[in-house]
Amino acid sequence: MSKRTAVAVTLALIMLVGAAVAQQTRRTETGDITADVFEWDLANNDFKATGNVVINIEGRHKAQLRAPAVSLDWNDNMSRIMRAVATGPVHLDLLTAPDNKGLQRRIVATCGGRATYEGATEIVSLTGGAEADVTTLPEGNVEAAHLKGDSITANLRESKISVKQAAISYTGEDDTEKDE
Repeated sequence: MSKRTAVAVTLALIMLVGAAVAQQTRRTETGDITADVFEWDLANNDFKATGNVVINIEGRHKAQLRAPAVSLDWNDNMSRIMRAVATGPVHLDLLTAPDNKGLQRRIVATCGGRATYEGATEIVSLTGGAEADVTTLPEGNVEAAHLKGDSITANLRESKISVKQAAISYTGEDDTEKDE
């Protein structure tokens, strides 16, 4: 078994244990991480993955993150990621949870600097030449935006995105009929 496969299997087992604990509360999240090198600080539940890092997470949101290096800080029982920091270039593909109308947003974002995720607030921040394409799902909803700025912050809990030093283009279509 290669080192990369061993790391993937080890992380899958860790995530399954974490998912089982999380399932006993209210929310289940699963994930897997692959990397060229993986370090685990057992005393502090801190993980560092370097070299071709790919993280896939499924839960309330579905996400894939790719970066050269990522550090993860877990809570004490390893049921939740408290903080993640990826150093760039970073690529994030995120599908949000459905809103109150059943619509989801797909966010495909990149940055040259770093991306952070704060588990307590569910905030994702990308810095260093950040760009994101946001589309609305299900298909047939014509709503899309291209965001570009020094930094992009997405609050997943509140469904809000902010851009600093912003350039934004938007496309939308309204299919409602006018009252006559």
